[in-house]
Amino acid sequence: MSSGFIDYSRRRRPSGAADSASNKSNSANHANQQEADPFSDSQQLRRPPPVPSESAAAFPDTSEADPDHAYAYQQPSTHGDEQRVAAAATTSAVLEDQPRFSNRSARPPRVEIMHTQNEEAAAILNDYTRRQQEEPYFDPSFPNYRDEQPLDMPFFDHVVADYGNYGFFNRLRVNFRQLVSFGLTTSALGLVLVLAYAHYLNPFKKSPPRAKADREYERRITGERGSSRTAYYAEFWGYRCDEHEIITEGGWILKAHRISDPRRAGGAPGYPVVLQHGILCNSAHFVLNEERSMAFWLVDQGFDVWVTNIRSNFDAGHTEYVRSDPRFWAWGLKELAFDLRDVVDFITAATGRPQLAYVGHSQGSGSMYLALSPGICPEIGNKVSCFVALGPSVYAGPVLRRFPFSLMQRFRSRKWWGFIFGVREFIPAIGMAQAFLPAFWFGHLAYVIFSYLFGFHDHNWLARHKPKIFRSVPISTSSELLYWYMAGFSMRGCIFNMNDQNPWFPRTFPPHSIFYGDIDYLVLGKPLVERIRKNETNVEMIHTVELRGYEHLDMIFGVDAYRTVFPGIKDTILSTLDPEQLPREMEERRRR
Repeated sequence: MSSGFIDYSRRRRPSGAADSASNKSNSANHANQQEADPFSDSQQLRRPPPVPSESAAAFPDTSEADPDHAYAYQQPSTHGDEQRVAAAATTSAVLEDQPRFSNRSARPPRVEIMHTQNEEAAAILNDYTRRQQEEPYFDPSFPNYRDEQPLDMPFFDHVVADYGNYGFFNRLRVNFRQLVSFGLTTSALGLVLVLAYAHYLNPFKKSPPRAKADREYERRITGERGSSRTAYYAEFWGYRCDEHEIITEGGWILKAHRISDPRRAGGAPGYPVVLQHGILCNSAHFVLNEERSMAFWLVDQGFDVWVTNIRSNFDAGHTEYVRSDPRFWAWGLKELAFDLRDVVDFITAATGRPQLAYVGHSQGSGSMYLALSPGICPEIGNKVSCFVALGPSVYAGPVLRRFPFSLMQRFRSRKWWGFIFGVREFIPAIGMAQAFLPAFWFGHLAYVIFSYLFGFHDHNWLARHKPKIFRSVPISTSSELLYWYMAGFSMRGCIFNMNDQNPWFPRTFPPHSIFYGDIDYLVLGKPLVERIRKNETNVEMIHTVELRGYEHLDMIFGVDAYRTVFPGIKDTILSTLDPEQLPREMEERRRR
């Protein structure tokens, strides 16, 4: 077996001549900007000037619906304007070949804080927010694990393993390592389960105050069964789910679920919106909150909703490799970022729209940040009308530096990591338990383990939702991807180089909104907001929302997320669209 590395992404990057041709094409498009069709693929989307009254109508004040929550707007300070101007001048030569958004408004970023009015609840929350006030952890001296020159991008490159010619002897060698890994990880998982239940049954543990839910909604019995299929929940609640297969340039097959409402007869499909899940999750997570699920809510608002998956989800395969081949699992976050170009191209072609809206949760947002950065595929920003990040996975949270992650970080050598955790899927015993254990029991076990590992609480969830949510968590994913998270992301503290004061993102970056929880210890949202405010001169912020008492999964599963998060997503999409892009039904709703 070869001990070298292979960069699959180099298949996507043409050399010299192609790059030169691409630059000439971008320059020509920019020169003909006034004459060409504004809705063509090579042009930016025309955007109406921001109208405060329409924005406020689309993003209602929830203080009337929920007296315990209200919005507070905080205007950012002007400190650091000179530095931002200097940084923009320094990077102008680098970004000269990138197309601009000529109609982009000079809207200043604002911070909208969802906070509780109850003083006792606020005192409890302050105990959870102390660590958020600290500086984000970052270790730029962590040694690189590549043996080639880095790419021209602010991302810390990760080059996946090269398994060479996967012949008979290499197959025996890999299978032996997988057998050893299965025994070791299963034993370790048993230990984690004991520690997790000790923590779960601890009567002295603290928890944030519970969110208020509608009594009838909280106690009702829906009759759902524990399923991990997206189509089951869509059809159960009267929606239609069409499955599509997106074949990436590297040959991986991605499953995408298109959600629509067959009860709405006639009329053209709405504006396309992509929902992308986080690590160890799949598309089912956007349809688990019954009629208050994010996917269903957006369909009811008139959007054409596409819920996409990363590689290997729902037994998705490859055009060349079988799932037992380690080359099938040889990918990290950079490869997932390149896949987004295929996802965007496929959905824009399928819908006939020049652009789409993108909503990413956790890793789903982290991969889009990476895709839009120089050196990956920033040109897809011209096909994304807006980008909404929920719990963005850019800065690592403190939970990734405690046990058992602190132990996993010590396996910095790919050889030892592969020996302990395997070279194919990560901890295959989890997938086996998910397949053979009853859904209800697996959901409870997975919840106890995840709440221990990631510091989750259930104060924003309904009790009857927990087994259903964790029925499909975790999903079997690449051991190589987890190796990158442990040996790179959690050790350095950020997926980008924090010492680089130049903008991470070019002018093709679409209008942007960020929603993050103030007690999210898996990833940190506040440092990203500060970074964008101080250094990212090319990023136009629509909404920056800090959700008090929200953890990492609450943006999707929170009992009141349909009031605190979903309207902000809708407002971001509508505020960045030309009225001609909207069907008549959605235009009427927008006026109201």
